[in-house]
Amino acid sequence: MTCSEHAALPLGFSPEMRAGWEAALQELQHQASHLENRGAIRGAVTLYDAIRIARAGGLNCEHHRSAQSDARN
Repeated sequence: MTCSEHAALPLGFSPEMRAGWEAALQELQHQASHLENRGAIRGAVTLYDAIRIARAGGLNCEHHRSAQSDARN
């Protein structure tokens, strides 16, 4: 199990922010690998899925969209 796609980041992230984001996701992947090696497959899969969601730009949740539009108004 791996998750090696590049992170989808909003425009305007500085190179330093991108590096930090990527480092954080790599650390999560590293920890997922440890879980997988210990036989904690469920935990590893959960982390791998979270990494994929983060790299894809997050989830589009109805309650999240309404909070964003409220903040803009």
